[in-house]
Amino acid sequence: MKYKGYKDQILTVDLSRGEIGRRSLDEAMVEKYIGGRGLAARILYDEIKAGAEPYSPDNRLLFITGPAAGTLVPTSARFAVGAKSPLTGTLSVGYAGGHLAPVLKYAGYDGILFKGKSPKPVYLVIDDGRVEIREAGHLWGKDTFETEEALKKELKGDFEIASIGQAGEKGVSYASIASEQHLVGRGGEGAVMGWMNLKAVAVRGTGGVRMGVDGRAGIEACFELHDTIRKNPVKAAFRDVGTTGMLIPVNDIKGQPTRNFQQTYFPAASEVSSDRMKPWFIRFESCSGCPVACGSVTRFRVEGAEIVTERIEHQSVGAFATNCGVSDLARVFQAHDLCDRFGMDTISTGVSIAFAMECFENGILTRGDCDGLELRFGNGEVLKPMVEKIARKEGIGGLLARGVRAAARELGRGSERYAMHVKGLEMPGYDPRAFFGMALNLATTSRGADHNKAFTIAAEFLGVLGDFDRFAYEGKPKLVKDMQDSTVIIDSIIMCMFTVDLGISVDLYARAVNLATGMDIGARDVYTIGERVNNLERMFNIREGVGGTEDGLPDRFAREPGSDPDGHTVDVSKMLPEYYALRGWDEKGVPTPERLRELGIEP
Repeated sequence: MKYKGYKDQILTVDLSRGEIGRRSLDEAMVEKYIGGRGLAARILYDEIKAGAEPYSPDNRLLFITGPAAGTLVPTSARFAVGAKSPLTGTLSVGYAGGHLAPVLKYAGYDGILFKGKSPKPVYLVIDDGRVEIREAGHLWGKDTFETEEALKKELKGDFEIASIGQAGEKGVSYASIASEQHLVGRGGEGAVMGWMNLKAVAVRGTGGVRMGVDGRAGIEACFELHDTIRKNPVKAAFRDVGTTGMLIPVNDIKGQPTRNFQQTYFPAASEVSSDRMKPWFIRFESCSGCPVACGSVTRFRVEGAEIVTERIEHQSVGAFATNCGVSDLARVFQAHDLCDRFGMDTISTGVSIAFAMECFENGILTRGDCDGLELRFGNGEVLKPMVEKIARKEGIGGLLARGVRAAARELGRGSERYAMHVKGLEMPGYDPRAFFGMALNLATTSRGADHNKAFTIAAEFLGVLGDFDRFAYEGKPKLVKDMQDSTVIIDSIIMCMFTVDLGISVDLYARAVNLATGMDIGARDVYTIGERVNNLERMFNIREGVGGTEDGLPDRFAREPGSDPDGHTVDVSKMLPEYYALRGWDEKGVPTPERLRELGIEP
């Protein structure tokens, strides 16, 4: 491998056979796909058989790092986990920060590719060059906090842990993987890990990573990137309250999903705002190598008990507070904390509860159906028992553990109109009626309603990446395509998505790749690589039967106005033809053979 930043080694683990192997990276592949999301798309496209069931030996689970992990490139201590999603049936790659990614690189690996199913619960230990599969029967049934604590005592060393909780063991379709309360969420990778009987991965590494630009020149260039972030005025806001600072501004412009997206304004937003959280903060904390340090350890009391946990972010507030109509901040924090412990995605959990609340208020679900719970909007007392029921798949929780799309299909009786999802993935906390670019992004992103694949709010509201009329259709297809393509490089290096708002331009992302690897790419290459990865993810989904007919939003957004006085609705179909044309796709949203050849994709 002529490029630096890589260890040129993927660990392969066959859990059915108990076999451990290693494979090298391909230079041509890393030139085309860089790392992280890009490599995950290529490797999983090749590894997962067409039509594979998510819970089967034909699926794969890939832990993957980026070439900058373990280097001085700022915010690069993130890892990704990909698989065919049990929630959506699409290719899904999720991300988390913390410290595991650099340690995995220091141990000598760019990633770990799992296949098969162990006959009994196990965990994987990587201690530099020593790799073992160990029994995990004593860990099964523990939550993610308990598992991490038990393993650190058992291994007696500085190991970084990634584990699943009870939700992954039970097969909750949106189960997550946790590492120090950093969660790989959204697509249910934790459920795939649970099906494999893989409870955890523990890693210790003592090596290093060589950069493409080494010596003083490399150090100084990385420090310039750190300075760009440090000197950006937005940095202080992220450090202070993370993304929760978005709640009040977004709510004020009638863009905050409320009561399962029936409204876009939450009257009690101030009760669950960042100002109300601040007195609970104990200290700030940071992922490895990050100059922002946006995490906060938080202490609060609920039902007489003291809970110390991570501060929640805007998306958790949207899911458990505004969408469930709950203004009791302690109960919102408690629901978020339980999701982290059980290992569940907070957006999907909260939106699933909100779906059930709307079904309850419209007589589709009764109190008897809901195990005696009064599932009305605003009733914060139901959050804790509902999260517990979903994690354990008990009673009504068993239905909601499959996600709102599957739950609505089973319930019927018109409940489908209350299921807020795209391609099976529950909607995030930015209402598409208030941001038409975000509407198009949510409709077209490969794994479903993922706001981070093109965070158009930066251009449509914050004025960071342009000044677009948020209610205009014009210009949005190109904005979304460009942002979806440029975001790929962030997910592939892998850097933090916050850097979009912290002064890291496309040119600087290219520079970060060059610093880590020794490649020589520029802004144009960033867009080409991004387009290649987006097209390959599209081809994976089309192979699985998820094509252009899935590029849409729930009918509510085109038919029912939110809370803004002008009654805006959004019709994504008005933007799709131009978006497809810009991508070089046909009228059904299928990449043409010519476009695939231009991008060097061999499906």
